[in-house]
Amino acid sequence: MAKGWHVEECEYSYAGQKFLLEEKKVLYDKQSQYQHIKVFVHEKYGTVLSLDDCIQATTYDEFLYQEMLSFLPLCSHPAPKSVLIIGGGDGGVAREVLKDERVSNVVLVDIDEEVLSVCKKYMPSMAASLDDSRVKIVIEDATKYVQDTEDRFDVIILDLTDNGVADEKILGEEFYINIRRIILDNGIIAQQTYCPYSNDDRLAAEVKVFKKTADKICYGFVPVPSFPNGNIGILFGRVYKSVADSHRNLSVPIYSIDENKALDMGLKCYYNKYHQSCCVLPLDFSRWFYNL
Repeated sequence: MAKGWHVEECEYSYAGQKFLLEEKKVLYDKQSQYQHIKVFVHEKYGTVLSLDDCIQATTYDEFLYQEMLSFLPLCSHPAPKSVLIIGGGDGGVAREVLKDERVSNVVLVDIDEEVLSVCKKYMPSMAASLDDSRVKIVIEDATKYVQDTEDRFDVIILDLTDNGVADEKILGEEFYINIRRIILDNGIIAQQTYCPYSNDDRLAAEVKVFKKTADKICYGFVPVPSFPNGNIGILFGRVYKSVADSHRNLSVPIYSIDENKALDMGLKCYYNKYHQSCCVLPLDFSRWFYNL
């Protein structure tokens, strides 16, 4: 492919497809101990972060993904005080979680400290949150952290690189057993996943493992133009360790954020009406998903 183009190609996730963005200027391009990190400038999308050639965020549209991955679970919980973010080294999800006044402490676990450093330099609009006193940074393999930690959390958000490697290592049954161990009763788990019709086999595999951890699940999808296929799926679910409230629908938020409050909080995407609408699925996809 001609020089000056970022090429995203992943047979594991999107077989037979390529996604391209023109690189106006490359700001950073190095191999860390764990992955290839690249930051470049695109005429429309602004500053772009790529990990192992997979687009993670752009300054133009990152708020769509970050807000929804954060507030779908947060607004499904009556009183989230403690939040665990696994991955998310760019700081975007941490920034959004801190907008919720009910949250008092955040733990962010990422294996690659270089991602945090690069984002602080080149994408400070997201990464400034990493210096907030309410955020504890843990540089460690997430599989080890969830196995060893004695901390407990109201909300756990998985913000991982979608390159197939993380799927095999992180999104396995043993990992989710430990996630269930460290989440509090009535806690909410959320993760990014495939958008409708993009990779049904991989989505089905993730959902089946997720359902062994969460007792009630929901799915929403959000437009993110810079991502492959222009959308991203968000899988979230509630964990019951005592009496299950099987009648509570996760597509209906518990915590109220109307349009005016959303604007006051600095939100540009999430508010309660959109929480509900993003969980309204195409009929055949909905029937397929909820019967997995």
